[in-house]
Amino acid sequence: MSFLFGKPDTSAQKAAIDAQNKQLELQRLQIEKQEERQKAEETETAKRMQASARARMRGGARSLVSDEREDAMMGIGTSV
Repeated sequence: MSFLFGKPDTSAQKAAIDAQNKQLELQRLQIEKQEERQKAEETETAKRMQASARARMRGGARSLVSDEREDAMMGIGTSV
C-alpha cells in the first residue's frame, strides 16, 4: 500500500540530525581546546615547580657570592 502514498517526508528529520551533528562537532572542538589548555597549564605548573626546586638547591650558594671581590666565591667579608 505504500506505493499509493509515495515516500514519507523525512526532510525535518534530516535537518534535525544535521543540527545535532553540528552541535556534536562544536562540543568536540571545545573539548579538544579545553584539553590543550589543560595540558599547557600542567606543563607550566611542572616548569614552575622544577624552577622552584632548582632555585632551592642553588639559591643558598648564590646569595653568598659577592661582586665586590675579585674572587666572587670568597663571599662578602669584613676585611678592610
